[in-house]
Amino acid sequence: MYTVSPGPGREPYYCSAGFAILVKGVRYILTAGHCTEHGLDWQGIGPNVDTHFPVTDYGRVRDLSGSGHSQVDLHDGSTQRILRAGIPQVGQPVCKSGMTTKKTCGKVLGLNQTVNYGKDKQVVGTIATDIPIESGDSGGPLFYGGVGYGVLSGGNSQVSFFQPLRPVLAAYGATLA
Repeated sequence: MYTVSPGPGREPYYCSAGFAILVKGVRYILTAGHCTEHGLDWQGIGPNVDTHFPVTDYGRVRDLSGSGHSQVDLHDGSTQRILRAGIPQVGQPVCKSGMTTKKTCGKVLGLNQTVNYGKDKQVVGTIATDIPIESGDSGGPLFYGGVGYGVLSGGNSQVSFFQPLRPVLAAYGATLA
C-alpha cells in the first residue's frame, strides 16, 4: 500500500497501512512498529511519528493525505469501514488486508501469543491466525466486517501474528477515525 522512503541512493521498503486513528483531534495511520522504527516518511501519507518495537509492534504515521474514515482496502475496488475495535475469539473467522497478498481470510488460532523474530526481537501478546502473509503485508489490518482486531506484526505462509488493536488505542488515547 505504501512505500517508505529511505532517501536518495537507498532502496525503498514496503509496508501496509493499518487503521486511521485520531489522537487529540490529529489524524494518524496506525501500522507495525517495525515499519516506523527507521523514522522515515511514508510516500503519499506523511511523516513517521513514533515506534514501539520490540515487545510490542506498533507505530504511527501522521496522515496528511486527507483521507476519510478508517477503512480497509479490500483490493477489489471497494473498502470496508471499520466501526469499532474488538477482541477476537479463538476459531472465529478474520481477514487481513496487505499490499502483497491483498485481502485474505482465515481463522484465529490463539490469543496472547509470543513470537520471536530472532536478534532479541520478540513481540508478546499477539493474535495468531492461519492467514498466510508475505513481505510488504506488515502493518496491515486484521478485521472482520466492521470490527478491527489488530495490525500485522509478522509471520509466514502458515501462520501470522497481529498486534492487538484495543491496547494500542488505549496506549495512545486514540479512537478510530
